[in-house]
Amino acid sequence: MAMRLRNIELDDLKELQIMLKDFWSTQLVEASKADILEDIRRMLSPKCYSYLLDVDGKTAGFIHVDEKYGYVNNIEYLYIKPEYRGQGLGSFVLTEIKKILFADGLERVQIEVNPSNLKALKLYHSLGFDNIDTLTLSTEIIGKTEVKTVFGLDFKINEINLFAHKKK
Repeated sequence: MAMRLRNIELDDLKELQIMLKDFWSTQLVEASKADILEDIRRMLSPKCYSYLLDVDGKTAGFIHVDEKYGYVNNIEYLYIKPEYRGQGLGSFVLTEIKKILFADGLERVQIEVNPSNLKALKLYHSLGFDNIDTLTLSTEIIGKTEVKTVFGLDFKINEINLFAHKKK
């Protein structure tokens, strides 16, 4: 299987739009055309690192890394099409993007993950994402939760790997 990250070209925008719509639907967000257009605008910014994943000449996903706080390179979006999942492509993309960022002198990369997504947590940890910088806490989580103890404190965590809010 031949895999590579490549720059986004004009001819890719329709497929990128479809993948972004699917990405947001997995987050329980119905993204509008304006939302998708804004995502594409951000992904094409020269300040960002955005790539499509090609597998055997076909687009299988994308990654978008944006600057956060002026020094942190935050993986905003990582998406693999459903038919390509479970084949090690997420590992490939994360390994490659880290090489690109480190080669450009960027020493730190971060990714956010829902704490109930153990599969993703294990993947990220195995690839060197093993530092906790910040925990994001909220006053309410809509939907089914379970209580987990972290650092001796009890927190409610979404039981499913989905966000329970709408994108604005």
